[in-house]
Amino acid sequence: MSDERLGYRFGPLERRGLLGPVRPGQALTLVLGAVLGVTSIDLSPSVGGAVIAAGVAAAAVGVAAIPVAGRAADQWIPVALAFLISGLKGGRRRHTFISPAPTRGMRRTVGQGAPVEPPGQPPGSLTDVGIQAVDYRGRALGILSERRGRRLTMVLACRAASFALLDPDAQERRLSRWGLVLSSVAETSVRRIQWLERTSPARADQLARWLHQARDPAIPPRGTPIVESYLELISGSARVAQDHEILIAIQVDAAGHRERGQPLDEALLEQCERVARGLETADIKVLGALAPSQLGRALRIGFDPFGGAEIAALETVDRDRDGLSAVNAWPLATRESWDRYLCDGAHHATYWIGGWPRVDVSPMFMDALLGSSDVVRTVSVSFEPISPTRSTREVEAAVTRDRADRELRRRFGQGETARQRQAQEAAVRREAELAAGHAEVRLAGFVTVSGRDENELRRACSQVLEHAARAHLELHRMYGQQADAFTFTLPLARGLR
Repeated sequence: MSDERLGYRFGPLERRGLLGPVRPGQALTLVLGAVLGVTSIDLSPSVGGAVIAAGVAAAAVGVAAIPVAGRAADQWIPVALAFLISGLKGGRRRHTFISPAPTRGMRRTVGQGAPVEPPGQPPGSLTDVGIQAVDYRGRALGILSERRGRRLTMVLACRAASFALLDPDAQERRLSRWGLVLSSVAETSVRRIQWLERTSPARADQLARWLHQARDPAIPPRGTPIVESYLELISGSARVAQDHEILIAIQVDAAGHRERGQPLDEALLEQCERVARGLETADIKVLGALAPSQLGRALRIGFDPFGGAEIAALETVDRDRDGLSAVNAWPLATRESWDRYLCDGAHHATYWIGGWPRVDVSPMFMDALLGSSDVVRTVSVSFEPISPTRSTREVEAAVTRDRADRELRRRFGQGETARQRQAQEAAVRREAELAAGHAEVRLAGFVTVSGRDENELRRACSQVLEHAARAHLELHRMYGQQADAFTFTLPLARGLR
């Protein structure tokens, strides 16, 4: 066993804009400030006009450069305007009214005995999303369809052995094989891959059910000291017990589907098989692709994780029930506010992982966030494979741009900051990795924290922020974009522009 362990380091977030690091909004703000300043001098060619022009220029620089809660004012303006317009149009509230009359709530086809449910009504941020079924070896599998079927997503339910209990060599080997899974889809029709880890309140009797199934048949179910002691222990811990769920979403897009003679759903099935085989080699147990009803349940628990116990109770009573239909997959009522998103009985707050570790970290760096916790939260990371040709072109341009910037600073006698040196080192490292044959992906991570009320949500957010800080992660709350940001932690492979 080697004494040297691999370390992992993330490069700085690229902020390439219209003119190097200058964003289009910044350039527009500076140009507008200059125009207003010149106009004020033309209208009043005096000391007062010069003072006004200087004030306008300073205000333009402040709006373009000074960050507020992680964003400059030119970035906040479109967010605030979109939030205001959505409120004026009534788009931040949604209610689904269900008629109590069963003849109006369901339709029956003549000549058939089974009722047909009307289509569900997703929230405004998911109006183009629908659940479809595709046949695979005699079994119906669920597909999330977007953009009128031009974008399809299939979800795999997975289970992984505790990563923390593995020795360091096994941890590095598993991460290396996960990297192979991502690189294997770089030249395929796969658009994005997303992993999602979700915690939700466990059923109060779940541990007792496990005891009943796992105990030695020779031990009576009640009356013995060992069983009574265990029942007493789990009765006190049932309040904080959590279910952990791991989902892998694979998405294909008609725009990237090269084999035009093959239907898009068949291409999705083929790529899901490929990814499933790769996950098995990475010691990740693939339980199977979700059926339409199971996909509906996964979506519903995402909207209201505190309603999972009722769904499980229905499945216990009705053995034929396995999940939820499309009509029940969506929440009945939603409301978006500036800093949270309400869905039926749950309050959600979504954060963007705006900063990844800048120092060398071990494979266990996210354990502080993904480990045991008594809060309800969902962590999602979406990956978008980049073709080697595009990666090579971008990294060569980045290296050339960094060299030109360094030479320009040298001529003007300016020094380099630590952040600039990190960006240059990251570009050189990317170039070397691509030359060695490695593939490249874009990624974005999000965390949604949930609570039953505002106070519980506030406490849960504080705990998650503390765990993220221990994992060297910077979380930024998606103010004014909570409805859209919440969908980034659903199995839809969203979040990358």
